[in-house]
This record gives sequence, C-alpha cells and structure tokens, in this order.
Amino acid sequence: MKDNDLEIAIVGIGCNFPGGEGLDNFWNVLLEGKNCAVQIPFERFDQKEWCDPDDNKAGKSRTAKAAFADGFNEFDQRLFGITDAEMEQMDPQHKMLLQCTYRALENAGMPMEKASGSRTGVFLGLMNRDYELTMANVNPVIINHCTGTGIAMSIAANRISYTFNFTGPSLSIDCACSSSLVALHLACQAMRQGDCEMAVFGGVNCIFQPRVFVALSKAKMISPGGTSKPFSNRADGYGRGEGCGVILLKPLEKALQDHDHIWGIVCKTAVNQDGHTVTPITKPSMVQQEELLHRIYSTGTYLSDIQYVEAHGTGTPVGDSVEADSISKVIAKARPQEVGPLLIGSVKSNIGHTESAAGVAGLIKVLLMMKHETIVPSVFYSEESSSIDVQALNLKIPTKAEKWVTSREVCANSS
Repeated sequence: MKDNDLEIAIVGIGCNFPGGEGLDNFWNVLLEGKNCAVQIPFERFDQKEWCDPDDNKAGKSRTAKAAFADGFNEFDQRLFGITDAEMEQMDPQHKMLLQCTYRALENAGMPMEKASGSRTGVFLGLMNRDYELTMANVNPVIINHCTGTGIAMSIAANRISYTFNFTGPSLSIDCACSSSLVALHLACQAMRQGDCEMAVFGGVNCIFQPRVFVALSKAKMISPGGTSKPFSNRADGYGRGEGCGVILLKPLEKALQDHDHIWGIVCKTAVNQDGHTVTPITKPSMVQQEELLHRIYSTGTYLSDIQYVEAHGTGTPVGDSVEADSISKVIAKARPQEVGPLLIGSVKSNIGHTESAAGVAGLIKVLLMMKHETIVPSVFYSEESSSIDVQALNLKIPTKAEKWVTSREVCANSS
C-alpha cells in the first residue's frame, strides 16, 4: 500500500569518520572546529612516488594530504560469521559498512535477533572502486572463489542483507557525491510504497588508490593543501575525506509504538539532475538547484521554520557560489524578514569531502547538532575571507559554536 505522507523516523546511527570511530568522536571534531587532514600514510600509498605540487607533471597528484578514518581495514570477521578466506578478499568499504550497520542497530537498541528476518531494505551509496583498481594489478594466482563477491559493488549492500538476514530491497548506487542522500531518497520511497518495513541507508568512502588523486588533480578539482574551505576566498578545490555513515529508518508511527529513541524525522526528499543546462558535465547548475529547492519548498510550509542548511559546500569557488545563490534565492530571501538570516555550513571543512558518504556525513552532523542543541562552526571561514556576500544573500555562516535556542529544530541537507 502506497502512503506518500508517511513520516519516517531516524532511530539508529553508526559512523566512522576522521577523528575517531563513533558518534562521540565525530561530535568532538565538529564542536572543537577541527580539521582532520593529514599527510597520506605510506600504508595507503607512497606519496613520494605519486605526489608533486607541480601541476604540469604527468601522473602526479597535486596534494599529499587527505582526511582518514581510524581502523582502516581492521575487521572482526567472526562477529559477522565471515570466513578468513572471504575476509582477505573483501573490499575495506564492505567491512566498514558492516561495522557501521552493527553500530546503527546497537544505537537503536535493536538486538540482531529482533532485526533478523525483518523486511528491512538496504540502500547504499558507493562511488570509488579503489579496491577493484588495486586487485586489477595483483598476481592472478591469488584470485579465488571469494574475489568476485569481495570486489562487487552490489555485494556491499547484499552482504549486509545476508549477514543480518534482512529481506527487503538491497542495492548499491553510484551517483557520485549525492550517492548517500539519493540512497536515503530511495529508502524513503521504498518504505512509503510498502516494499520494506524498515530501512538501512548510508554511504562509504575508503582512500588507498593514488590514481584517483591524479585524476582529480588533472581536473583541478582537488585542493593542493588537501583541505576544503567552504565559502572562503581561500578555497582552491576540495580536500578528500574517508569514512562511513549508516542510519536506520522506521515509520514514525511504528517508532513511537516501539518507544524508540528518535533522532529526527525525515519530512521530504527530492532528487534531480542538471541535464545539459551547463557545460562541462562537472559544473553545477544553478537553474536545476533552484528547481529542486522550489519543489521541496513549493508550498512555503518550511520556509519560515527552517533554521539551518547543511550545504554541499565542497570548497570549490564555482560550486560554493552557485549553491549559496540558490539557497538564498529560494529559501533565505523568501523567508519573513523578522526570522533573520539563514544559517548554513559544511562538514567538509572538518573531515574533507567524503564523496559517496558526504550526504550522510552532513546529515549525521545535523542530527548531532539537534541532540546537543548547538550550532557548530564552519572551519576556515571568516567574514573577512568570505567568498560570498552573506548580508546580501541573507545567510549566516557560524564561526564559533553557539547555543541553538528553538522549540523545534528544522533543517535541510544537500549533496
């Protein structure tokens, strides 16, 4: 049975982002305004071989920095009933997703036995295939019966369904940086049309393949310093980040019946594409961003209520400007004047651009701010260094932690 008005509750969260595994460590990074970019560890790849600040050198990355999650490729396979042979051939992204799904169920207070056999869907965003690229260059003699499932993007979701005995839809999607929020959109749709009674969604990004850095460097997308500086005139590209976030969803009515802890409620989601409104294909379209926002806020229902927008905010001069203008035109300037400027920020200033996990990272940030009733600062930003006219746009970018005083927090998330 289809129910387009079904309200969906967020009842569990698991994450591992730069700064330490778990919600408490992530909150400390946000509250203290930390930036987690570090030199690329040798265990990932040899930066002396692959990195050079000279953009004209072929085959080189312009940066030797990124933000990395703790416990890379560490995995207790016995906890998940996985054999040693399987574990040795598994993409580290698959391992991180299993761990964060376990943490999301734990955070929801839901025993694995209770979740087992439920019509729970799994919707995941994955973008980079570092492990597959690495495996393409190994000696063929190590390829065995576990290699195919170990590198398959589909198995990232399917292995979660198999391990936890979830019987709802199970799929992995790649739509670049929007992957994890599109996964949320699909999860909500599936629940509203009765395909599943609960849903797990999220995204993951593991960094250990130097060729991706080289490609981003030659496209001039990546910051030489390895840091994202959203809405700053010092922005020079995005810094890459690693991590994983997984969220458990339930219909709000069922969550209330079950006396679940409710982190937040998903009111509305929408998705679109730029089409051929801009050139080149990687450039964001202000026309299509505004069209999407108009669809969400067409009734004016949330315009006065919305207090904060977690922007995509990668730290690219073109992208930040387009996004700020779109948010301003459709939301900030359309609100009653007495409401004051609209707060915006971007988690990428803390943990870098986690690419296919970027959307869920931003959402978890917002949920933590709601829990602690605190707006966290946007790192690298100051009024003096702003790349946008915040006063003219009716926007405000926080530069220090401030108490969030409101009777009901209403936020938007973009990727």
